[in-house]
Amino acid sequence: MKRNGSPEPTFETDDDRTYFLAFLPVHPEMKERGQAGGEAKGEVRGKAVKKGLNDTEKAIFDQLQEGESSAEELAKKIGLKSRSGFFTRTLRGLIKDGFIEYIYPESPRHPDQKYKLKKS
Repeated sequence: MKRNGSPEPTFETDDDRTYFLAFLPVHPEMKERGQAGGEAKGEVRGKAVKKGLNDTEKAIFDQLQEGESSAEELAKKIGLKSRSGFFTRTLRGLIKDGFIEYIYPESPRHPDQKYKLKKS
């Protein structure tokens, strides 16, 4: 956080140290741009993706710009050996947030299921 100019994190715990909370403040420039708070995800414009997406999400977007892909194909194209739990949760999150969609939305477990960018 120090390298990118973000404020220092703060930590909170109880007297018995049964838990701790870490507070990671938003970079001041992000507040000025109006990208803090409610706008956690970005939107797609060509190959450019607004800040706020993690590297896996950006890689998925780049691959889906080229066309539909299955989860297996996407994982391989972005350099994963297999579909991890994180990767699967990332796909589900992108669907939930309305960025990508199934080609067979009525049947998520369809044997020929693929993902595509959702048209705005």
